[in-house]
Amino acid sequence: MDFTIRIYREFLECLKSAGYTFLSFEQFLKNPAEKVIILRHDVDLRPQNSLVTAQFEHELGIVGSYYFRIGKESNNQDIIRKIAELGHEIGYHYETMDTANGKLNVKSEKLKDKDELVEMAYEEFCKNLEYFRTLYPVKTICMHGSPLSKYDNKDIWKRYDYKKLGLIGEPYFDIDFSKVLYLTDTGRRWNGERVSVRDKVQKTFSNSVNPQLSTVNYTFRHTKDIIKAAEKGLLPSQIMITVHPQRWSDNHFSWTKELVLQNLKNLVKRILINNRR
Repeated sequence: MDFTIRIYREFLECLKSAGYTFLSFEQFLKNPAEKVIILRHDVDLRPQNSLVTAQFEHELGIVGSYYFRIGKESNNQDIIRKIAELGHEIGYHYETMDTANGKLNVKSEKLKDKDELVEMAYEEFCKNLEYFRTLYPVKTICMHGSPLSKYDNKDIWKRYDYKKLGLIGEPYFDIDFSKVLYLTDTGRRWNGERVSVRDKVQKTFSNSVNPQLSTVNYTFRHTKDIIKAAEKGLLPSQIMITVHPQRWSDNHFSWTKELVLQNLKNLVKRILINNRR
């Protein structure tokens, strides 16, 4: 059975045994290792699940980055502090193009143009960033996909520069994904590109750094598939892995609920993707 805590722990233990160093995104940007896993966690929902993964990652001597949304479904100060105390990086999982637009809709106001929305989204971003910095010295950020929104949250950076805010990285801009393999459990599967609205990378991984592995297919369906590839030494040297901790559970009820809900979400996202083509 996939997407259990037991499988996730086995997954990390296997990668560690394969000789990978685990780094937060901030650590990678400052001092990248040759054989490395950049372990990213998008805390979309149920932050208590993230505390569980953070605790046993700490027990394994593994660090990663945890990106929290501003909403109450993610933002739990006590859990954020506990995860930071375990040595993990805390980042801001921003979605202000979406939330600013939502506030306008509530007020029944009309935008003059998209630039006005971008300005509002940036102001909200700065306010939220300062809030998270009262809990942790945030240095990296990561957009939330907001699949139901017609706006891409990364659009604020077409006008503004996040590095002027003392930030050093955003994965979708600051990682060369032609050299770093990107694996994400979006859609509650590892080959969820067809059900991903925005959690996609622009560059195709070429494996030019590991030419002896150039013929390997890095499309995986199950976590066990990645484990087998790691055991055979078939994975490249640098990988970013994105997990959504709310998807991983040993509780049968929670596991089944997440499975059903995610299948429904995937159906909706397929419709949205087809309509936007």
